[in-house]
Amino acid sequence: MNNISLRHRISTYTGYIILGFAFGMWAMLVPFVKDRLLIDKAELGLLLLQIAFGAVISMFFTGLTAAKIGCRKTVILSTSLIIICLLVLSVSGSIFIMAVFMFLFGVGLGMLDVTLNIQGALVEEGMKKHLMAGFHSMYSFGVFFGILIVTYLLKHFTHITAVYIITGLIFLLLVFSIPALLNYGGEVPQKLFIKPTRILFILGMICFIAFVAEGVILDWSALFMQEVRKIEPQYAGYSFSLFYITMGIFRLLGDKIADKFSIKNILFASSLTAVAGILIMLYIPYHWASFLGFTLAGAGLANMVPVTISASGRYKGNMPLSIAVSAVATIGYFGTLFGPSVMGFVSEMTNLTTAFTLIAASILVIAFLSKGFK
Repeated sequence: MNNISLRHRISTYTGYIILGFAFGMWAMLVPFVKDRLLIDKAELGLLLLQIAFGAVISMFFTGLTAAKIGCRKTVILSTSLIIICLLVLSVSGSIFIMAVFMFLFGVGLGMLDVTLNIQGALVEEGMKKHLMAGFHSMYSFGVFFGILIVTYLLKHFTHITAVYIITGLIFLLLVFSIPALLNYGGEVPQKLFIKPTRILFILGMICFIAFVAEGVILDWSALFMQEVRKIEPQYAGYSFSLFYITMGIFRLLGDKIADKFSIKNILFASSLTAVAGILIMLYIPYHWASFLGFTLAGAGLANMVPVTISASGRYKGNMPLSIAVSAVATIGYFGTLFGPSVMGFVSEMTNLTTAFTLIAASILVIAFLSKGFK
């Protein structure tokens, strides 16, 4: 815990940029994968589930792995796996091979995600200041600018060349970050299972709800704008862009907000802002209102996950920090699996407006859960 300095902070920022670039690259690869394998949307959906399964499974053991071998080796291992998987996924024509490497890609993403959260919590603790929101902002901007870079590359090169360039950039960022990645990952637990404290469980539930809402808005906002607001498809994606950019900006401001306000107040205000944004988006039937609503929702959801991840290190009870952070992140990540799929089911049974209203109601639960904090 000693000798934590600015270089460790910068290295952590770099790690989150790597994670964002990986997600951005994969998002742009999906259409090429579908066309190359000659599969329909349902089959593609089943393949994409392999990434989710890999991520969740890896998250269960990453806390223990980081504690035993350190953040540095775990980041190197997970990033190397991500690079290899992206290279294979860009060229393979076998559904079996694609399924296997999508699972491994998910393992790499989940492992890198949790390890960076552990490193971030340790750096926060060592520097005695709020830093987690800033770390997560680098992920948001990494995804956004990763997509912009890949979009530019695809106009001039093949998608395989684009993958070579992005994975090369990820490799260079990894090499840059290695010296200041921590060679430890917190205390090694004495037991395989440690009962979480009540407050840690509540943090996990808040993280879960925030991930559900974030995943639903990212996956369904463009469809809402097309089907409900009847906006042209080429403009519907602005809802996603406004949401993501707003999240990134407010995460940049998040550490200063955390310095001035309590967890209770941040979660309460954030949840009400996100709910207000979704309700404006749903019930004021104008294009500008919908875009404003998505922007407000991004502002509200921006700092929920960073706040809960950061707080897990302070409310860990008798758990080692690495296991507490891993537990909260894993519970939260289930939201990214649960949310979009249930959204599809509910919207099919009712409509998109009803489904988004239920998301707003679930976010409102965070306002009540926030009462348990100081």
